[in-house]
Amino acid sequence: MATKQELLQKLNDLTDALDAVPDEFKGDIQKEIDETQAEIDSLNMVSTPSPTPSPSPVQQMPQMGGASSPILNSIVSTMANMMTMAGGSGADDASIMAVIDRYRKANKIKLDELDAEILEEIKKNQTIMLQIPEFSKPIEINRATALIPNFFDIIDDVLAGNNVYLIGEAGGGKTYTAEQVSKTLKRDYVTLNCSQYTSPLEILGGQSVDGFKQGKLIDCWKKGKILIMDEMPKLDPNTAGLFNDALAKSSKTRPDADAKINSANPDEAPIERAKDFAIIATGNIYPNQPPPPQYRGNNQQDLSLLDRFSGSVYYTEFDNNTDQETTRFNFLYAFLEGNYYDYINAKKNKLPLPTPRGLRTIIDANNLKNLSLVSYRTNISFRVAFEFELVRAIAKKNGQSVVDGGKTLLKTFKSYMVAFRETTDAFDKVIRETGYTDAYIQNMVDDVISKILSSGNGFLDSLNPLVKQNASKIYGRYEDFYVGQAEIKP
Repeated sequence: MATKQELLQKLNDLTDALDAVPDEFKGDIQKEIDETQAEIDSLNMVSTPSPTPSPSPVQQMPQMGGASSPILNSIVSTMANMMTMAGGSGADDASIMAVIDRYRKANKIKLDELDAEILEEIKKNQTIMLQIPEFSKPIEINRATALIPNFFDIIDDVLAGNNVYLIGEAGGGKTYTAEQVSKTLKRDYVTLNCSQYTSPLEILGGQSVDGFKQGKLIDCWKKGKILIMDEMPKLDPNTAGLFNDALAKSSKTRPDADAKINSANPDEAPIERAKDFAIIATGNIYPNQPPPPQYRGNNQQDLSLLDRFSGSVYYTEFDNNTDQETTRFNFLYAFLEGNYYDYINAKKNKLPLPTPRGLRTIIDANNLKNLSLVSYRTNISFRVAFEFELVRAIAKKNGQSVVDGGKTLLKTFKSYMVAFRETTDAFDKVIRETGYTDAYIQNMVDDVISKILSSGNGFLDSLNPLVKQNASKIYGRYEDFYVGQAEIKP
């Protein structure tokens, strides 16, 4: 059974600890305080033994050597002084507790003054500090860029140091998205065009015929650039493993000073990660299985590589807003995309399919995507061809001499259809279902140009809704839009 002196010391330790521990433990400690106080009260009720000669005041104080805490020793000293000043008369329990209580309120208890059991409980429930990202730096995003699917999620990933992987069909805007993220964050970026021939020299660096060459990964890691791994699945799996160390240490959950990788230079010390380093990879497939026939140039990749992109993988399907931006003209949007989004939505939701219209929709409906796609690059190629025709028409109207010939929308369409030439049935089916004969295409272009030139609002009326607000800027670009002008002599 504990002595009164031991109980008083325990009560003191518990009382001091009450203010130091988290709220969830206060109830338990208060309960123990009450139980200890009850034991002390019961001892006070027991008859005291026959009086013995009174010891000196210092001798009467409890001995607290050895493992005693500084706070208790200080209280002992205070009580000894009080008893000496009182002529050795001693102090009762109420006086001792009053001194302890005043000392506890005036002094903060330190960790090394807590009982070992209490310290252990505190360690089990330590608070995790959350560092909030910096929101004070403004990020300017134009309206068209903000409409890119998953754009804000990708921004967050890059700021957090997560490795991003964008998957989508050829020409679906993967690399464009990566570049727009870099530009929006005002970070330099370096593109690594991945293939089976991509070498460790290009990634980590090494000796070349021109001396030591620094690899693109190391350059971005040192200087805080974004590395765009374009068509990542095309890497040889063994070569792709060279990225594993950097991919594993890119997260901002690891301080920059603790994230170090090695270059190919044996004399160079491990390199600390620069603050703004990030990786965005692109690919046509998620390469955890052998690739399908249309993407046979890809390789199945090791899961240890793919795991480093876990939680930040996005499918970049075709986007209506980007299609409007890249086609620019409403007749061209109808010509190339048609009712693609209505058709795809009905297909996904197992609704009755509308009659397909537009080149992309008809190719999709006839399962011909293995031969060719209508990508964003296709949109731009066709648009530029039409703009050449438009600029020539404007020049002629202004009395300038312009050579007939050059790029046209019809020629661009014929060039595009080369992809279907080897499969006669496919070629005939596309022409038949689109109705895009030579005469149809040329009449369509002539009609659009005529309306643009003959009406004050013709140019505005020819544009897709999304791009009308920038119409004056778009029209101004044609001042720098050069076309072939040559004098042909007989």
